[in-house]
Amino acid sequence: MIEWQSLMDGIVMFMNWFNFLLIILGLLLGVILGAIPGLTGSLGIALMLPVTFTMEPLSGLVFLIAIYTGGLFGGAITAVLINTPGSPAAVATTLDGYPMTKQGQPGKALGLAVGSSAIGGMIGGFVLLLIIQPLASFALKFGPTEMFLVAVFGLTIISSIQEGGFVKSIFGGLFGVLLGTIGMTDTGAVRGTFDNVYLLDGIPMIPALIGLFAVSELFFLADKQFVSKQSANQNLTSQMLKGIKSIFRYPFNLIRSSAIGVFVGALPAAGSTIASLLSYNEAKRFSKSKDKFGKGNEEGIVAAESANNASEGGALATMLVLGIPGSASTAMLLGAIIMQGWVPGPRLFIEQSTILYGVIFSMVVGLFFLIFVGGAVSLGAGRVINIPTRILIPIIIVFALIGAFATRNLLFDAFLVFIFGIIGWYLRRNKYPVIAVVLGLILGPIADSELLKSVQLHGSETINAFLTRPVSIILIIITILGVFLPIILDKLNKKSKVS
Repeated sequence: MIEWQSLMDGIVMFMNWFNFLLIILGLLLGVILGAIPGLTGSLGIALMLPVTFTMEPLSGLVFLIAIYTGGLFGGAITAVLINTPGSPAAVATTLDGYPMTKQGQPGKALGLAVGSSAIGGMIGGFVLLLIIQPLASFALKFGPTEMFLVAVFGLTIISSIQEGGFVKSIFGGLFGVLLGTIGMTDTGAVRGTFDNVYLLDGIPMIPALIGLFAVSELFFLADKQFVSKQSANQNLTSQMLKGIKSIFRYPFNLIRSSAIGVFVGALPAAGSTIASLLSYNEAKRFSKSKDKFGKGNEEGIVAAESANNASEGGALATMLVLGIPGSASTAMLLGAIIMQGWVPGPRLFIEQSTILYGVIFSMVVGLFFLIFVGGAVSLGAGRVINIPTRILIPIIIVFALIGAFATRNLLFDAFLVFIFGIIGWYLRRNKYPVIAVVLGLILGPIADSELLKSVQLHGSETINAFLTRPVSIILIIITILGVFLPIILDKLNKKSKVS
């Protein structure tokens, strides 16, 4: 539980104008980098990590966590405006964000995104304050068997995708899983690389996402003058304010999605991408307007972005208490802690509780500032869609290639962007849901790796491990319900309409 004296001392230690300045600078850097495909907030943390070595421990961590916070939201800007997730975590945001842009409501979509990110992140921060130690301890119960089932549960989202029909969704998901198996396994087996050394680590996620979403969209924009004819005369500021106000129409969605984000974020190696996809699916499952998802539904943006930023609280809980980083960003934050001469683990909260409580409080403050910093950057970026496509398309291609190249500094990744762009164009032209492919590509390798670890750990008792571990049993039940419950409910709805 909260150590109130340490919390108050941490707040007093944080209350310094320099720390507030660091928050604003960190958010600005994180949002801008997060909005450029391929240049995620992790890069900002990596660049600024040496700078923080000369700072006080609290100020250094405040700066880096502000970059982390800004990077989580930044990916939503390009996801909404040009159908290009700036980071994998913003994939779910494209599903309803970009359709709203095409309908002439880019400002409202950005307002929904920045407001949901801030509120969801604040909920994650308060949860982090309240139950940081129990939450991190519970995350330890998730071994390879549980993580495999989490990935499988994530793949059940494919069954609820209505675009193109059930059969095409399944084929798209299987194709994504197949792509996800390319590369070298943990046992050293090489699959599907065609003797290409650049594929030994698998399909790199950033070039694949840029190709499937951004480049494929350019094929459809080529014969249009603007991204949206309706948006040229719209007031982005008023739209954004309406979007922020609209968030409060979905309180249960906001709370549920934030809770999912915190929980999934606390699981090692799960991360914000899975959190946003799962919360999007749950929002769709409980919504009264399921058929509007994927066509510009406000609930979809709220679910994706609130879970995305709420996962920060769960990830920091696992990193601070257990010393286990769940992503590249938290791994670099862990490096910053080690640079201060601290030993990550359970004793860290005993030895440095005042500073850590100050850091957590700074995260909540930073999320309040995110509304203004993220909103300002969004207003500037929102004018991009008023640029004629004959100018916009070459610019997007240049940034796409730079972002893909920057991931691994390989020209091969630039070629992958065009390959996946053609694949994405073909899928969309023939009504195959691209999101199903992305789900398979993201979750397939996780399921593959965790299943292999389970077999190595339990051997011939692997099946028993799935059926006897309490958390595994709960996940199996949830997965079965996730597959069959939507089908049953649809049949019941059809019967009630007929009668």
